[in-house]
Amino acid sequence: MRKSEHNISRIALTISLNNDTIGITREDLKLICIEFTGVLRMDQQLDALLHKLTSIEAIQVQTHQFVQDLPADTIDERNDEFISLNNRHFFKNKDIYVSKHNRYAAYPEHTHQFLELNYMYAGHCVQYIDGQKVELQAGDVVLLNVGSSHSLEALGDDDILINILFRNKSIHLDLLDKLYDSDSILFNFLMNTTTKSQTEPAYILFRKRGNSDVIRIIDTILSEYYFSRNFSNQIISSYLPILLISLVRDYQSEIMNKSKQRLNDPVMLTVLKSIEQNYATVSLQSVAKELNYNRYYLSNLIKKKTGQTFTELLNQQKLLQAQLLITSTKLPISQIIRQVGFSNKNYFYSKYQQKYGHLPTKTRNQN
Repeated sequence: MRKSEHNISRIALTISLNNDTIGITREDLKLICIEFTGVLRMDQQLDALLHKLTSIEAIQVQTHQFVQDLPADTIDERNDEFISLNNRHFFKNKDIYVSKHNRYAAYPEHTHQFLELNYMYAGHCVQYIDGQKVELQAGDVVLLNVGSSHSLEALGDDDILINILFRNKSIHLDLLDKLYDSDSILFNFLMNTTTKSQTEPAYILFRKRGNSDVIRIIDTILSEYYFSRNFSNQIISSYLPILLISLVRDYQSEIMNKSKQRLNDPVMLTVLKSIEQNYATVSLQSVAKELNYNRYYLSNLIKKKTGQTFTELLNQQKLLQAQLLITSTKLPISQIIRQVGFSNKNYFYSKYQQKYGHLPTKTRNQN
């Protein structure tokens, strides 16, 4: 929450205090005011801390030349144009490392052996990720993959960029794919139309959204990190998976919106939504009737647009739902087969093994 947001919150609270219909007691309002004041005070302390000059900034503001702030054993490779960072310095028995990016000098191109999240706390910045220019505004988040390289232009007085580094090298952007892999055939199709590439991305950019949980989670992590109290490390560790899943949710929503605009094909969206929502009972005939299309014409159109037949798309959605039920419920596999719309058990097992490389029982045992 920044100064402008403080003002909005104060106005909202004032309105609530003057509203006789809110249905809470005066004692409750007092508690709200006390808690709200505490949040403001903590936020103001964090804001002051982040705007305070670091020892490196005190030099860079005079020289505008980059000063290395990392110990020598953190740097695996270095030349005039490139730095490769390892994780020996950063974590020290913690799951994440948080730091403010030093202002007033450009940061040279570098890469690292861990996942990095850049959070634009205030102001703006320009950086180059794998050679691509990326501009961040206050509230934006960029998630950089393991091994991606980036450099940054100099930050000014009011530009506060937060670096959050994750210890676990197994957490990389491929994890995001796995988290929403069982979601829907519609999302997978739209995702492919947007990325047009099966290679793992160097970064994912999250623009600030008014209803995003991500910013609130990051601000909580910052407060716990910079104003450490009892169990702060445990709280931060607990927030890590929540942060990642929230990023996935926001990313998924953003990709869906962009992809729908780019696809701009109401017929295919109707087909895919029908499969997604009614996979257990839908048929090519029923979708053709809904669209008032000839069944054979629609079948050829689907193949042309998606590269797959209607049956292949339908089976894919059924298998996604079956895997979700296998991993998240204790339902018998025979019941799951019927529930997702397969009438032939042997056919289901054959298609499941073809897609996932093993039988459903192994999926369940792994979870």
